[in-house]
Amino acid sequence: WKPDVIAIQESHLNPGDKLKLVNYTTYRTERLTHRGGGTALFIRNSINHYPTPIASDSFENTTIAIVLPNSQQITVSSIYRPPHGIISTDELNRIFNSNNKCVAVGDFNAKHSAWSLGRRNQNGNIINDYICNNNLILLAPPEPTHFPHNGNNPSTLDFGVLKNFSSGDATSLNELCSDHNPVSFEIDINANIPAITKTLKTTNWMKFYDITKEAIPGNPSINSTKDIDEVINKITAVILTAINQSSKAKIINGPHRKLPPRITNKITLRNQIKKRWQITYYPRFKRKSTQLTNEIKADINQYDQDSWTEWFLSLNQEDLSIYNATRKFSRKFHKIPPILDTDGLNTRNDNNIKLTSPLEIQAIIKKINLKKATGPDGIPNKALKMIPPNLLTCITKVFNKCLLHHYFPPSWKIAHVLMFPKPGQNHKLPGNYKPISLLSNLGKIYEKVILARLKEHCSDLQIIPDEQYGFRPNHGCVHQLLRVTNLITHGFNNKLYTGGVFLDVRKAFDRMWHNGLIYKLIANKLPHYLIDIITLFLLNRTFKVKLNSTLSETGHIKAGTPQGSILSPLLYTVYTADFPVNNHITNCFFADDTAILAQGSTTKFVIRTLQRGLIEIEKWCTLWRVAINTDKTRSVMFRKGHPRNNLQSLTFFEEELSWDKEVKYLGLILDSKLTFHSHIKYNTDKLWSKVHVIIPLIGRKSPLSLNNKVLLFKQILRPILTYASQIWGLAAKTHLKKVQIMQNKILRIMTNAPWYIRNDVIHKDLKLESTENHIQVLSRKFFQQITRNTNPTILEQLNFTNNNGKYPFPYATTKWTLPLKPP
Repeated sequence: WKPDVIAIQESHLNPGDKLKLVNYTTYRTERLTHRGGGTALFIRNSINHYPTPIASDSFENTTIAIVLPNSQQITVSSIYRPPHGIISTDELNRIFNSNNKCVAVGDFNAKHSAWSLGRRNQNGNIINDYICNNNLILLAPPEPTHFPHNGNNPSTLDFGVLKNFSSGDATSLNELCSDHNPVSFEIDINANIPAITKTLKTTNWMKFYDITKEAIPGNPSINSTKDIDEVINKITAVILTAINQSSKAKIINGPHRKLPPRITNKITLRNQIKKRWQITYYPRFKRKSTQLTNEIKADINQYDQDSWTEWFLSLNQEDLSIYNATRKFSRKFHKIPPILDTDGLNTRNDNNIKLTSPLEIQAIIKKINLKKATGPDGIPNKALKMIPPNLLTCITKVFNKCLLHHYFPPSWKIAHVLMFPKPGQNHKLPGNYKPISLLSNLGKIYEKVILARLKEHCSDLQIIPDEQYGFRPNHGCVHQLLRVTNLITHGFNNKLYTGGVFLDVRKAFDRMWHNGLIYKLIANKLPHYLIDIITLFLLNRTFKVKLNSTLSETGHIKAGTPQGSILSPLLYTVYTADFPVNNHITNCFFADDTAILAQGSTTKFVIRTLQRGLIEIEKWCTLWRVAINTDKTRSVMFRKGHPRNNLQSLTFFEEELSWDKEVKYLGLILDSKLTFHSHIKYNTDKLWSKVHVIIPLIGRKSPLSLNNKVLLFKQILRPILTYASQIWGLAAKTHLKKVQIMQNKILRIMTNAPWYIRNDVIHKDLKLESTENHIQVLSRKFFQQITRNTNPTILEQLNFTNNNGKYPFPYATTKWTLPLKPP
């Protein structure tokens, strides 16, 4: 059993006492006023972390922050609350106030029926209310952890409190000799913590000799410096390959002290007798347990002394073991704390530019799409995939020089713009065309190099708000729709009104203010080299409109980011990261699709709250030059029943926003009662129009094989029909029946089935499930993936899995009887 973190309470240490554990880093906090108390944390050396001291008067704590490989952080605290006095929730906020994941474990000396048997105390009530009010998770073992020596009733005083975690396990271990049982916590962090393994490599040098003899000629031809480099590279590659082929690696476990069986058997017996005493409180068991504990301590001390003596006697000068032992004692492990600047803040080494490598460039080129159009430089992606290693190295060097000089080449800032007409619009007007920018494919690779570094720093600095789901991995439109519908349904079940304003940002990417973006990059303390490169990336961009083979005159871009650039989405999310926040308003973002929701027991409160939020948004938009299309901005009041009076209109940019009965948000039509009747009708009409387009392929007279028709149905048609079905799948059966009828019609067209063939027979022959069963499969997969998400706003949706109210949450589409049932 090798825990990653060990938390200790009541260490009873003085500042001069030593506390060490092999392969662990120690952090400790002593009580300096009087005897007793004290906390400590051990963390494995292989885990990236740093201390985060937290001042508190009502409890003692030792706190660290773990930095995961995915750039997320976990705050871990070891807490001890003395038996007398009241714990302060304000001081608890210092631990749980960040957006990071938090784990606080220890001896709280708090009793409550939520985790402990028997009577509750004041601290128990305070902590239980704090957990409930702040959406935290209690992690307590099912068995008691404290067994008083005087035989009083046992209780659970040692437990954990989690934030932004879905779940965990706690077990009370019947070990050690204290009146407190140690508690084991197992928490899934959705990340792999690297472990340092020691290996012993043995090489067959005769085999190595034979390999190198055959691989390297004795007299290679060298006529230039290029030849020298090639030969050196070949020699290095051959030697490394020969070593790998001639060597075997063995992982070494240790150093861990292994006690002899006579001691381990005695420990097992002590634990068994101690468990009997905890159950029966029979004095004889207590005396025997204490006796065995004293014997075990004496045996371990004697065993350590004997082992120490044996090791010393084995040291000698001939095999240099004595010098190795001396060196081992001379070297000491020093933990390196975060270096502080003169202003007391953590320093940020801006000169430490993360350069690229041929492997990174090769990985980027490997993923590029061959079907993408060629940019102004005329280099197709196919040519980039076929470049030789020397050209790959040359490109890598060019990129590294650009990073070192904070440079973005002007030749990569030229765009050819293609105009695509918007459907159903007057194509005589230039505003009714969608522009697509064609950029240099080589410049796109450089942008991906910058993007990787920009993402890393945005994650480290936590710039992007959790409510922003756009352009983020493992985040989709359905996740944001789930968040919106869960809130609305929660209001239905609690007789609350939910008002929503759905904003339409006018040309979000095209009108982004350059100076404002640069200011925000500086304010967020991004590295200077990235700020300089992005500044050059934005400034002095030019474009030419391309129609067939004709190019227009050169135009200059003074605002916004190029539509075809991979940097544009992330820069937009950084630009809008400081969107106004209100405690009574829920912000929902997916790129530039923005919605704000407010909830209350009366419509007046909801309208007043939304109006205040719109005033703040109006100020923010004016300050940062963000244009809102008020004509396309919609507001809806979600409520059950019939309205008794007219709702007061909202005012936004000196225009009134009338209340609509429905709104289309992220492709899903949300009506005021969440019946999804309009969306299902819209979806079936959209699907039917798509069927008419591909009817030559799937029609009754199509020569296409039935298997290929089914494939087209699965890949093209059914995704249109079932988009966001995890949300609208809870609609009434009369509405869902229309979806099944649409699928039945399409399958009959595909199979040219006569009228007397039953629909269930067609489904069975084509091996297709009904729409209800398919929605159930999609929904189960979707909700299972939520449990592995790291965004706390997504994990919060797991709180809406129990269907205790009158109106079901979208989770009901899984048709599971238990919340989050495994597959």
